[in-house]
Amino acid sequence: MTQSAKDLTMSRKIAQAVRDSGGRAFFVGGYVRDKILGHDSKDIDIEIHGLTESRLTEILGTLGEVLTMGASFGILGLRHYTLDIVMPRSLATGEVDPFTGTREAARRRDFTMNALMQDVLTGEILDHFGGVGDIHSGVIRHVDGGTFLLDALRVVRAARFAAVLGFTVDADTRRVCSSADTSHLAPERVFAELGTVLTKSPMPSRFFTELEGMRQISAWFPEIQSADTHILDMAASVREKSSDMAGFMLALLCHSLPQSQTARLLSRLTNDSHITRYVLNMSTLADVVAGMNDNTPELSFMRMFDDAESPDDLSLMSGILTGDSHSDILRLYHERMSLPCVTGADILREGVSPGPAVGEALRHVHVMRLEGVPKAVQLREAIRYIKLHQEEKS
Repeated sequence: MTQSAKDLTMSRKIAQAVRDSGGRAFFVGGYVRDKILGHDSKDIDIEIHGLTESRLTEILGTLGEVLTMGASFGILGLRHYTLDIVMPRSLATGEVDPFTGTREAARRRDFTMNALMQDVLTGEILDHFGGVGDIHSGVIRHVDGGTFLLDALRVVRAARFAAVLGFTVDADTRRVCSSADTSHLAPERVFAELGTVLTKSPMPSRFFTELEGMRQISAWFPEIQSADTHILDMAASVREKSSDMAGFMLALLCHSLPQSQTARLLSRLTNDSHITRYVLNMSTLADVVAGMNDNTPELSFMRMFDDAESPDDLSLMSGILTGDSHSDILRLYHERMSLPCVTGADILREGVSPGPAVGEALRHVHVMRLEGVPKAVQLREAIRYIKLHQEEKS
């Protein structure tokens, strides 16, 4: 049984126990939206109405080990299950209020499509704000102007939903988003939204187009205003072949930017050293590859692949940017890198003393390795190189 199937089974057990105690359990949020869209959803949230938190905790305790994941927000869980069990909160106070009613609980949601509630046991959908119609119309509409900007991340989420679902942001919602101050948001939250776009959207450029339409792109992505975001739409069909989908897409997005701008963008969004190193390296090489052609020497491509954080990803990028992935050269590169090569131990066995000269010699003959020169010839050249430099120093 899959994890989501286990979670659904447990959801029904919880709902039955809640109903027996006089309460009611609803699927809420994205799970209901995705079901209407016909999409699979692994994130299952259920909201419990009509029971106190202490009573709910007692009920859950009969079904498993209770986890408190957000005590102040009324979020509970069960060990070995990934579903979130939440309590409704008062619109006025923001505190947990299991008797606030479904309409007021749904009013706290961001968009009408996410304000839907579905009875876990009967399947009845409560649609207080026209979310079903907006889903069928492909519209992203905020629920309540008075509560929407309590979390400014909703502005970024609107752009993310537009890109991932292919929906259009309602004009009034766009106006409300334009008035928000998103500059104070935590970088990791913004980067998480961007990551979803880069890895899941069939047309990632819409994310930036929507932010621009809301006059919000300069808050987090000022450098992107001069980039070709449509390159991402071309890359969406091959990104799953890459070693790091988010990094791959970001590197392509930044390939035409000066490295200083790419570094500034990355430092604003993340402190992840891996993705920073990957994007800086691959975006620079992708820009160079974009300027290469059939007259470029094979060794130049070999060196490009050798310098890349991921040679295979660079080949994918080349296919998008130039129409030629240079797969034959990539295959040859991997073949040559798999052949025996000179090591530091090989050089030391020739009577050479350890020292910086050994490393310098290895770097010197590495180009020979890329050219397919046999190991024995590489070794002779390494020894010659070391002796030559020793003579120069003496």
